[in-house]
Amino acid sequence: MVDTQPVQRRIPDGTGRKQAGPVLSRASAKTGGRQMMRTLLAALCCATTFAAIPALAESEGRGVGYAATGPVFDLPAGMSVERQEVHISLHSVRLAYIFKSPAHQTAHFSFAMPEMPVDANPDIAALSENSEAAGLAADTQPPNYLNLSVRVNGKPLAFAGHGHALLDGKDVTRQLLDAGVPLLSGPDGESPWQHLPSQVQTKLEASGLVHGDTAQWNYQADFEWDQTFEPGETRVEISYAPVSEYLSDIGSSVDPGGSATRAYCIDDAVRRAFLRKPSYELYSVTHLAAGGWRGPVGHYRLTVDKGAAVNLVAFCPLEAKNVSPTTFEWTAKNLTPERQLGVLFFVDPDSASSSTQK
Repeated sequence: MVDTQPVQRRIPDGTGRKQAGPVLSRASAKTGGRQMMRTLLAALCCATTFAAIPALAESEGRGVGYAATGPVFDLPAGMSVERQEVHISLHSVRLAYIFKSPAHQTAHFSFAMPEMPVDANPDIAALSENSEAAGLAADTQPPNYLNLSVRVNGKPLAFAGHGHALLDGKDVTRQLLDAGVPLLSGPDGESPWQHLPSQVQTKLEASGLVHGDTAQWNYQADFEWDQTFEPGETRVEISYAPVSEYLSDIGSSVDPGGSATRAYCIDDAVRRAFLRKPSYELYSVTHLAAGGWRGPVGHYRLTVDKGAAVNLVAFCPLEAKNVSPTTFEWTAKNLTPERQLGVLFFVDPDSASSSTQK
């Protein structure tokens, strides 16, 4: 995180309203300050976006927050990525890859969702019908809480997934399921372990998995598929709606030389506009791109849409060109994409009702 003091996480819900809640850090989770609203799942389907930035040292960059990792793939020998297109708007991320293969080959792809704090009243999945059964099956039938979709040569592709409960980085999925505790729960307001025998509840408390009626673990879903490539070109399109993190006080980090300026390439024009109207709502989104490349991307195009002409946006590289009142574009040849991708949106509250709708 840049020099910020984030106190809220706001996610556009597609209606112009802002859903507000505490920032869900691991520290706040352990002190009982963690909540996850049932509206999150719907909000995720229209949440914000990312753009490319240089890799940053941990001491001078920002935490990655709620970041998806993927797609991850390891291409067979002789395969290449001829073209990559990245389209970023305030509502979705769309990735397109043109792979070129010299022969019939298969590669494994995976996509890791960000870890989400879990609260039993209710949790991220907003389970409704038969929620206990769904929560108990969430290891093999995980919810697609980022609305991930994949198309190959224009046709939808089905993928499988797994869900994991994580506590301080340790997988506690089996421990919870063996105790009869759903990994996710429904909106009925009752902690799913309260009906268990008292000795089981005591054991869950002692292990740090629960505190009173609050779940202490995080939930993460991973999806994967095997992709077949025929000789020639194959187009793979991936889209999802990542979670944005609302920054309440970015302070001096937007000054020349400040950490936000370095991380997001904030130029003088954006800085002056922001200082003239400090009521802008700031959203930071990060995506982690994995390896698996066979050489650089032949042709790379990045498009960023800030949503409304009155909004501001900051991202690297500074050489991106303003091609319309709301969009920016940057192209490159023979580029190896950076691992960390991010964008900083300055949303004008006067235009929020229109810019947060699809």
